[in-house]
Amino acid sequence: MNFLVLLLVAMILLWTPWRTGYPRDVLQPWVARAAGSDRAWAGALVLLALLVPVWLLLWVLEGHAYGLFTLVLHVGVLLLSVGRHDPLAGMNADFLAAWQRHDQAAAALVAEQQLGITAEHADDLLAAVRGRMVTASLQDYFVPAFWYLLLGPLGALGYRLLELACRREGRPVARPAATLVHALEWIPARLLALSFALVGQFDTTLRTLRSLAADWELAGGELVNRCARAALVPEPDSVSDPDQQEPLSDTRQLLVRAILTWAVVIAFLSMLG
Repeated sequence: MNFLVLLLVAMILLWTPWRTGYPRDVLQPWVARAAGSDRAWAGALVLLALLVPVWLLLWVLEGHAYGLFTLVLHVGVLLLSVGRHDPLAGMNADFLAAWQRHDQAAAALVAEQQLGITAEHADDLLAAVRGRMVTASLQDYFVPAFWYLLLGPLGALGYRLLELACRREGRPVARPAATLVHALEWIPARLLALSFALVGQFDTTLRTLRSLAADWELAGGELVNRCARAALVPEPDSVSDPDQQEPLSDTRQLLVRAILTWAVVIAFLSMLG
C-alpha cells in the first residue's frame, strides 16, 4: 500500500491546486504552541505529542476498518508532511520571470525576499537558487517519503513537525529539533546524492559523495547541493548557451530523474513483497 499512497500523493501534488499540500498549513499552530515552552526538550515532547492521537487513529482503523479508510488516512497524513515550497515549479516562478526578462536587480530582490538568498554576482545568485531548490526538494519530498516507507505516516509527520520547529530561531525548541532533523536527513541525503550519480555525471558525483559521505557534521542540504553540482558538470565536448532562457531547467530535470529513480526502486520493492 505504501507505493499506492506515494503515487496518489504525487498525483495530487502534480495535478491539483494542492501543489504544496493543504491550502492551510494546519501544523503551524501546534508548532507555535510547542515553541512557546521555555524548556527545549519539553517543547520537543509537546511537539511530538501530536503523533499519539494520529497513532491511535491509525491503530483503530487498521484493526477495524482496514482498506479505503486506512488509505485515505495515510494519504492525508503524508500530505500534511510534504513541504510547502513547490521547488519544482512555484517556488522559483517570480525569480525566473525576472531573470528571463534580463532584470538581474529584480531577480536578486526576489531571491532575497522569497528565498532568503543574497549574492553579489549573477553566477553566485544562480548557484544559490539552484542550491535552495535542491535543498527544498530534499526536505519537502525525499525525506518525508523515506521515513514514510520506513516508519509509516508517523515517521513522515514527525519529521515535518521537527523541521518546522527548527525554523523558529531563538526559541529553545529549535535546538533539539535541529539536532533531530539533522539525524533524520543524514541517510536520505546520501541516498538522494547516490541517485544523482545514477542519473547525472556518475564518476564526478560518486567521487564527491565518497569524500563527504562520512562527515556527520555536514548538513544534508549542503551535501546534496555539492553532489547536484557534480552531477550537472557538462561533458567536455558539450557547448553551453550563455543566453539560456531557463537557467534552472537542468537542475529541475536532475531532480525529476532522481524522483523517477526512487519511484522505480520503491515499485520494485513493493512487488517483492
